[in-house]
Amino acid sequence: MQLIYRENEEGSVIKGIGLPAFIHNGGYHQVLIGVYEDGIIDCWVLVNLEEFKERVRSGWVVTEVPRGAPVNCHHLFFGKCEVECYVKIEEFVKEVEDVLREFQGVPTSSKRCLEAFRRYLTAPSVPLRGALYEAYKAVPEHLREYVLGDMDSRDGPIRCILGEHPSRPLTEGDIESWKDHYFPNPNGPSRSTE
Repeated sequence: MQLIYRENEEGSVIKGIGLPAFIHNGGYHQVLIGVYEDGIIDCWVLVNLEEFKERVRSGWVVTEVPRGAPVNCHHLFFGKCEVECYVKIEEFVKEVEDVLREFQGVPTSSKRCLEAFRRYLTAPSVPLRGALYEAYKAVPEHLREYVLGDMDSRDGPIRCILGEHPSRPLTEGDIESWKDHYFPNPNGPSRSTE
């Protein structure tokens, strides 16, 4: 993710976020897909979200390159693809949609998930666990370890609640500890030890 900008016809600066992907045009070209605050997406042509999704469906915008296919990054490299790509195109589209939501001031999938996590910690229940599960699965798969905002936890508390943490079962003390750590009481000191 990279901060970018473009100018509109009137010369005003439009802020954006650049997300790495490939354009499939004769070969595969590593580029930044520009997602701008005015809702325009630059994928070698300026389009709106629905037109962008059509470019994805047509194979113009991709996140995976077949092994051995020609790939290049302008003025940096050219060769045959030997890399393993791990971002699925449908998850990339979800990330683009989240960037647009962020620009519009609408909660992103990560913010909705964080709110579902907070609600669960406040009043743990099966329905709220189900809501947390749905919210977590709505986050683009390649970004699911960053919802809680730190690389160290890799969303371990959420994954533990959902039963997805490979080596750690949920304990009684976890709920209060996580509530304290991630949502400290604004009227008093946090008991977090980190």
